[in-house]
Amino acid sequence: MKNSVDRRVIKTKRNLKQTMREMMGEMPFEKITVKEVCERAMTSRITFYNYYNDKYALLEELFSDMNLELEHRFQELQKHNQADDPAISYQNLLDCFIELHQKNENIFRENTRLDQNTSLLPPYFHFMVNIITMLIEKYFQQLKPNYPPEKLSVFIFLGMFGYIYLGKEGAENDKFGLYESAHNLLADILKSDLFTAVKR
Repeated sequence: MKNSVDRRVIKTKRNLKQTMREMMGEMPFEKITVKEVCERAMTSRITFYNYYNDKYALLEELFSDMNLELEHRFQELQKHNQADDPAISYQNLLDCFIELHQKNENIFRENTRLDQNTSLLPPYFHFMVNIITMLIEKYFQQLKPNYPPEKLSVFIFLGMFGYIYLGKEGAENDKFGLYESAHNLLADILKSDLFTAVKR
């Protein structure tokens, strides 16, 4: 009996999250209401509030799913980094970041605009900063950062995010060239005076 209840809960929550994904691809998160999510998902508001306090709690769980997906993909790419090269680790993280954006491009287009006060950007920002900080701390001896890891992580993430975001807004919109140049930029950052132990 318990298993059937668990499956029903999982199915209902998956439906609500998928509905939120679809709606976020059509409009900014701030304009979405719980009532509209429930109507489209054909789920009662009572059921919704059994699982989530509000739409922000639903967003947090949706974003948590994306985080797990990104972490899983990063670990897959890291299997080929047998020398545990910190530069390759950063490039793998950048690839995960790019893939996540491509897979959820409609969501991020509506909800991570730099000129809007969006609810999706802060948790995404904090997650990426945390994982970059983890990498810097893991490779601390190899990289020897000249600045505090967390602040350096903020600098790297915001810089790469802005570089890719502004690049996509360009007239040419050459994604292959954009991502290749982003890789080159990241490699140059790792070889810069921000760090002292990366091979020049």
